[in-house]
Parts: sequence; C-alpha cells; structure tokens
Amino acid sequence: MEKKQVRLAELLPVIEQTLAGGGTVRLPITGTSMLPLLVAGRDTVVLGAVGGPLQKYDLPLYRRADGAFVLHRVVAVEQPGVYTMCGDNQWVKEPGVRQAQLIGRVERICRRGREFPVTAARYRAYCRLWALLWPVRRYLVALRGKLHR
Repeated sequence: MEKKQVRLAELLPVIEQTLAGGGTVRLPITGTSMLPLLVAGRDTVVLGAVGGPLQKYDLPLYRRADGAFVLHRVVAVEQPGVYTMCGDNQWVKEPGVRQAQLIGRVERICRRGREFPVTAARYRAYCRLWALLWPVRRYLVALRGKLHR
C-alpha cells in the first residue's frame, strides 16, 4: 500500500473539526526543532483540543502568521492567552504566540509502538531539566551535532 503525503494545511479543517468534537488526532513528527525528545520518522504525537489556557511546558501545535505549522514547547506565559515558545533543539525564543493561533495540545507521545502521556513524571522531569539547560542549550546542540557527524 502506497502512502500519500498530504499537507497539514489541507487537513486543518478535518483536524479542527475532530478536536472540536472531543476527538484526538495522531500526527507524525517532521523537522528537527524538538530533538532530542521528538524524532522525525520515528515519533508521532496525539493532539487533543487546547481546552483553555496553556501552562509552562505544554506542547501545542500552532500556526504562525506566515502560515507555518509549529510544534514547540511553552517556555513562558507572558500574560493570559499570550505565550513564549521554543523548540527543544533551539535557543531562540518565540514570544507573542496568541491563543487564537493554537490548534491543539499534545496529550501523548508515541515512540516505537509505545505511548506515554505528557503528564508522566519522567516526561515532566525531562521538561524541567531541558528548561534549566536553556542557557547552555546552544552549546549542547552544537556538540551533539558534531558528535553525530
């Protein structure tokens, strides 16, 4: 059976309708911005409805003004409904993401056939550790890239 790739923008109405109806949507990971946690081609995420204000460490899917879809972590709540985001593999924060840009919130991460909720203690510990490492993240990312090559 041949797999067909469909652009996320084409699926957006179906995703929004499914989430609004209380369902969930499983999406594959693309890109490298959430390494080392999420790996393209290996991991998928299960999105649920946003449901209300986000909290620090939540992992929402949102759409930038330029139309790009992004899955990054909330690193700060600036004010109600306005967030600062950053990918785990990045060190430049993206302020000013508004509630209206949010599409869904990751509920579970799927890796090699196993799922774990983002409420799991090990996952929350990873989030706190990675946030503490933010001042040196640039160097960690560069070192990991050199070691990988």
